[in-house]
Amino acid sequence: MTLDSNDNKKIKPMMPLDEQQVVKNSHFLQSFGHAVEGIGQLLVRERNMRFHFFASVIVIYLGFHLHIGRQDWLWTAMAIFAVVMSEFVNTMIETMVDLIVGYEYHPLAKIAKDVAAGAVVFAVVFAMAVGTIVFYPYVVPIIERLLNLKF
Repeated sequence: MTLDSNDNKKIKPMMPLDEQQVVKNSHFLQSFGHAVEGIGQLLVRERNMRFHFFASVIVIYLGFHLHIGRQDWLWTAMAIFAVVMSEFVNTMIETMVDLIVGYEYHPLAKIAKDVAAGAVVFAVVFAMAVGTIVFYPYVVPIIERLLNLKF
C-alpha cells in the first residue's frame, strides 16, 4: 500500500492482471488460502486491527498467568471474538464503500462508514466490560497484597 499526496490509500494489485482470479474457488484449500490472505491483509493494512490483535495477546497471556476459570475463558473469548469480527466487518464495509464511491464524498457513504466504526466501538466497550468483570476478582487480591507490603 502506498499513500498519495492526499494520504489516500492506493491499493496495488498483488499480481499481474492476467493472473488474478476472477472465477469461483475450485477446492477447499484454495478457499482457505484466500481466507488466510484476507486475514493477513487486514493485519497489514489496518492499524486498529493490529492494536486489537496485540491487546488480545496481552489479555490471553494475563488469562493464562492468572489461571482464570473456564467460564471466564468463554466470556473472554467471546469478547475478543466480538471485537475482531466487528473490525473485519468494518473493514469490509469501508472497502466496499471506497470501491463504489471512490474518494468522492457522499453522505450515505459517510453514514455507512460511521456506523461500521461505531460497531467496533460498541464491541470494544463490551470487551472492556467483560474484561473488568472477569479479571477484577483475580487482580484485586494481587493489588491488595502489593499495597500491604512494607518498604
